[in-house]
Amino acid sequence: MVAIVVSFAAICLKWFIHFIESLLLNTSLLELSFANLFLPLVGILLSLLFVKHALRNKNFEKGLAAVIYKVNYKKGKIELFHSYAHLITSAFTVSLGGSVGVEAPIAATGSAIGSNLASRFFLSENDRNLLLACGASAGISAIFNCPIGAVIFALEVILRRVAVPAFVPLLIASATASVISNIFYTSQIISFTAQTWQIEAIPYYIVLAIICALFSVYTIRVIYGLETRFNNVKLKYNKAIVQGLIVGALILVSPLLYGEGYFVINQILNKEFDAYMRGIALQSNFGYDTIFLTFVLGTLLLKPIAAGLTVSAGGNGGIFAPSLFIGALCGLLFSRGMNLLGWTHINELNFVVAGMAGVLSGVLSAPLTGIFMIAEVAGGYTLLVPLMIVSAGSFFITRLFEPNSIYTKRLAQSGYLQQSPDVELLSTVSIMSILDTSFPVLQPDDSLRKLTQVVAGTNRNVFPVVKRNGQLIGVLSMGDIRPYLFKTELYDKLAVKDLMQNSVICAEASFSLHQLLSLLEENPAIFYVPVASQGKYVGCVSKSVVLNKYKELVQNIIDQQASA
Repeated sequence: MVAIVVSFAAICLKWFIHFIESLLLNTSLLELSFANLFLPLVGILLSLLFVKHALRNKNFEKGLAAVIYKVNYKKGKIELFHSYAHLITSAFTVSLGGSVGVEAPIAATGSAIGSNLASRFFLSENDRNLLLACGASAGISAIFNCPIGAVIFALEVILRRVAVPAFVPLLIASATASVISNIFYTSQIISFTAQTWQIEAIPYYIVLAIICALFSVYTIRVIYGLETRFNNVKLKYNKAIVQGLIVGALILVSPLLYGEGYFVINQILNKEFDAYMRGIALQSNFGYDTIFLTFVLGTLLLKPIAAGLTVSAGGNGGIFAPSLFIGALCGLLFSRGMNLLGWTHINELNFVVAGMAGVLSGVLSAPLTGIFMIAEVAGGYTLLVPLMIVSAGSFFITRLFEPNSIYTKRLAQSGYLQQSPDVELLSTVSIMSILDTSFPVLQPDDSLRKLTQVVAGTNRNVFPVVKRNGQLIGVLSMGDIRPYLFKTELYDKLAVKDLMQNSVICAEASFSLHQLLSLLEENPAIFYVPVASQGKYVGCVSKSVVLNKYKELVQNIIDQQASA
C-alpha cells in the first residue's frame, strides 16, 4: 500500500517538473535567458505562499534531517500534511530553476505516508518506523529507478537500527515502486551504459576519491553555513527576494546550475556537452581547453552556493541531485585534465560515473548507497570495483573533516544525534521513568531532634532539604548526620540548615538517562541525585537504578531481535 501510493506521488512530481521545464528551458542547448534571473525567485515565493496560506504557517520541516530525528526521537510519528506539502513546494522550487533536487522531498513524502498509514492501522513503533523507511525507499526507487540502491539508502540514511527481516518489506516496497514507475513513466533520469575499466586506471580512481572527498566537505560546509546564516532571518519575503535573485544571477553566469542538473549529466554521458562548451569558447578569446576547465570548475564551486541559497531562501529541495551533479563534473574535470596533460588516456565517462558515486557517498555519508545506486544507473556492475574505490575513499576522507552527513550535521550540532548506540539508547529514556519520590523531605528549620526521628523511621541515606514552597536548597547525607546522632544536648540547638550541604549536585526533570549518567560520571562519589523541575524538588534517582534500567533496555532490544 505504501509503495503504490508513494509511486504515484513520485510519478506526478516527475511529470509536473519535466512539463514545466520543457516549457521554460531548452535542455538541448542550455541557452542563456534573462528570464532565468527571475524564475527561481518565483518558485521560492510560490513555495513560501503555499506554506503560509495552505499550511497556515505550520512547522513545516524540510529535508531528511527532520525524518531522521522523528525516527530516533519521536517514535516515527510524522504529521499528515508532510505527505503532500513536500510534493507541492519542491515542484514549485525545482521546476522553476531552484538549484536542488527532489529526492529528499519525495523520500520525506514517502516517510510521511508510511508513518500515517501505520498510525491508521494502530501498528507498533517498530512497524511504524519500518513502514516509514519503506515509504522513503519507494520514493527514491520510483524517482531514480534503482530498487537495490533505494533499499540501501533507507537503511544507511533513514534507519539507524534495523533487524535483518526488515530487508524483506523494504525490498517489496522498492521493487513495487520501480515496477509502477516504469509502467507509467518509461524515461530514465540518467541513461548510460558503462564501459569496461582498465586496471592501469586504479591510481587515478584513488586520486579522484580524494578530489570527491574535498568537494564533499566543501559542499557540506557551504550548504550548512548558508542555512545556518540565513535561517534566523525573520523577514522571510525580503530574504527570499534577495537570495532568489542571487540564485537567478548565478544561473545567468552558468546555465548549468538551473534546476536539478540531470540534463547536464545526460549531456555529458551522451557526449553532447562538448558541443555546448565549444559554443561558449567561440565567444571568448581564450582557447577551448582553458574555457572548458575554467567553466566546469567555476560551476562546481557555485553549485553548493546556489543549492544552499535556494533552500535557505524558502525553497524546498534536497542535496541528492546536486551531489550527483557535482560528482559528475568532478569526474569530468579530473579525467579531462589528465588527458590534456598527455600522461595517460583514461575513459572520461567512467570517471564521470565514479565521481557521482564519490560525492554522493561523501555528502550523504552513505558509501553503499553511492556504490549500488550508481551501479544500477550505469546499467550494471561493470564499474563495481572503481565505484567501491572512489565511494569508500571519498567517504573515509570526508569523515576526517566532517564526522556527520549533510542530513545529520545539524542534529549533531544540536546535541540530538550521538555516535554511540549506547548513548542513543539512553537518550530516548526520560529521567522521570526511574524517579523515586519516597525519600523523606526535610525543611531547613527542622531541629536535630526531628531529624533523628526521621532517620530512625527510614533506611534512606540521603535527605533532600526544601523550602515551604518546594524549592530545593540543600541535601543531607548520613555522613553529615552521624557525628551528632548521640549528642542529645544538641538536639534542640542545631537545625537542618546548620548541617546540610548547600552546594547540591542536582538533575533537571527534563534530563534523559544519558544526561544523568554524564552528571554521575563527572561526580563519581555521588550515588543519589535529587531531581528538580524549575528549581522545585520532585524526587531522587540512584546510580544503581540507572544501571539497572540500562540493562533492561538492552535486554528488551535483544528480545525484540530474537522474536523478529
